[in-house]
Amino acid sequence: MTDIWNRTLEAIRPRLSEHVFRTYFEPMHCVGETEAALTLALPSKFIRDWVLDHYRGFLVEQVSEVAGRPLEVEVVVEPSLAKPAATATAEPEAPQGTARRPFVKTRKLNEKYTFENFVAGASNQFAYAACKAAAEKPAEAYNPLFLFGGVGLGKTHLLHAIGLEIRRQHPDWNILLLSAEQFTNEVIVGIRDGQMDALRAKYRDHCDVLLMDDIQFLAGKDRTQEEFFHTFNNLYETKRQIVVTSDKFPNEIPELEERLSSRFQWGLIADIQPPELETRVAILEKKARLDGIALPDEVAMFLATHVKSNVRELEGALIRVEAFASLTGQEITLELAKEVLKDVINLHGRRPDAEHILRTVASFYNVKVSDLRGQRRHKQIALPRQVAMYLTRKLTDLSFPEIGRTFGGKDHSTVMSACKKIERLVEQDHDLRQVLESLEKNLAT
Repeated sequence: MTDIWNRTLEAIRPRLSEHVFRTYFEPMHCVGETEAALTLALPSKFIRDWVLDHYRGFLVEQVSEVAGRPLEVEVVVEPSLAKPAATATAEPEAPQGTARRPFVKTRKLNEKYTFENFVAGASNQFAYAACKAAAEKPAEAYNPLFLFGGVGLGKTHLLHAIGLEIRRQHPDWNILLLSAEQFTNEVIVGIRDGQMDALRAKYRDHCDVLLMDDIQFLAGKDRTQEEFFHTFNNLYETKRQIVVTSDKFPNEIPELEERLSSRFQWGLIADIQPPELETRVAILEKKARLDGIALPDEVAMFLATHVKSNVRELEGALIRVEAFASLTGQEITLELAKEVLKDVINLHGRRPDAEHILRTVASFYNVKVSDLRGQRRHKQIALPRQVAMYLTRKLTDLSFPEIGRTFGGKDHSTVMSACKKIERLVEQDHDLRQVLESLEKNLAT
């Protein structure tokens, strides 16, 4: 009964990024099969619903291809499939409440970083929903919760939002929010001053919720990782919520111990991508509304079109324009925004469309555009296709599904996988990095 599904897993793994495969597909088990349908099970309704919303078509297509006949796919919830705690030895206990309050000496929760002030879009919807679920049911929904993504995409905002929501529901709980660097410094001071027992009591005995930012900072710090490992185990075994953020997937953090990486994968891993155009516009509009800035629609669209890297830079551009307008006594206009930002954005460079990117990449690799849109997976075609998808995502405002349609009706998960693969390769392959720089330069002229 599981043969079709096992072969399907083997077939789809190369087409998906590691975190997508491990979060959504690897936990699936085949629990039923007929001539017309395959029944798969997942441990969580949340993940089941997400899979059906975003991967139903992909699942049906892949299962049918492997089976050699049309098959429907049904996905059910089986809570028993949830991973058990491999080292759980302590009897679970509820958070102890007010007795822990005096021990909290960490970063304060930023009252502005609420769920209400977070702009959710296609690029961050999964992470946003997961954080809300974890905040509403601490240590019940997703524990641990691991958020990863590039700089300035909203990980820290969500971390504070979780803390604020839990504090609203449980005002007597101790919520510790800190960076991995701060934790490292506390370990160093604890060792130096012989105060490790006090540090362990703070994080293991007097903590109800642990929110740690930039966990990648622990990489290569053996003693700190050792302390965090035992802290993690203690909190997990006693059913206290753990949320960490990183700029990389756990397995991709260099010099992070495998035992820590594996524990981060006990719960839910959610990534945050750079926001698409519509989300960037919404972010600017919300920022302007909260700060009392009169932002014309055309200026919001201009900023969103030209500042695409991350939320921090996007809001920074708005602040720069507003500050200039305020100091010079002018209204914010499109002309003023162009003048203020002329040194940081390219106003005259050509914005390539998907067709231009396809033609340019095909010409560079000496393949046909029809090959890039086709189904062939030979290496001579696969790499150019992935490069073209990556550049289309980076240089245009097309969403993953829109790029998939441009490339001959590919599933959006295929596009996501291609972009992730090129991002990984670029970090290691100097030649590919030069190729991409050359292609981008040609596309901008």
